[in-house]
Amino acid sequence: MIVSLFLTAFYVATMTYHFELIPSKLLIIIGQSRSQVPFPPLLEALLLELLIELLREAGARLPSKVGQTMGIVGGIVVGQATVEAGLTSNILIIIVAFSALGAFLAPIYEMGTAIRIARFPCIILAGLWGLNGIMISVCILMVHLLKLTSLNKPYLAPLYPFRKEDLKYFLFRLPHHFYTKRPVVNRTKDTIRGGK
Repeated sequence: MIVSLFLTAFYVATMTYHFELIPSKLLIIIGQSRSQVPFPPLLEALLLELLIELLREAGARLPSKVGQTMGIVGGIVVGQATVEAGLTSNILIIIVAFSALGAFLAPIYEMGTAIRIARFPCIILAGLWGLNGIMISVCILMVHLLKLTSLNKPYLAPLYPFRKEDLKYFLFRLPHHFYTKRPVVNRTKDTIRGGK
């Protein structure tokens, strides 16, 4: 999910401001790929991300088998057409495809949607300020997550506020009989599970 959120933004930042981060042999290949593209990397990335999102939304509104086929074939056809027309580079097609696939790895559909929406401000900030823009977007995202609550409990609990004894409920999910006490963040009167 982190790759989905920041990969395209990292491409835009490196192509716009930080060429020195790319090995010289790879930079030559990217330069040849971008030589026919008339747009700056920010506009190119936003255009391609918007096309992918339009294809995804169109596929979601069609019947299931037709929608899946249209999404795959449409992505291939549109990607090839934009490269041949000189609107985008080959490298960016690959990067946007990885980012789009990364959004599908979210365990909850709404989380994948949130990542798809948050990707656009990250790309814009990367295009404006490079890697500093990516760090600004990370800070904004972290502040937002720290302020969120769910049922009056912090969204990032037990990481914030940090509770060492509740980390076993957060990182791994063991079988139910291993948990004899309730999480501290719940603040229950009865701390023992199962009414023991």
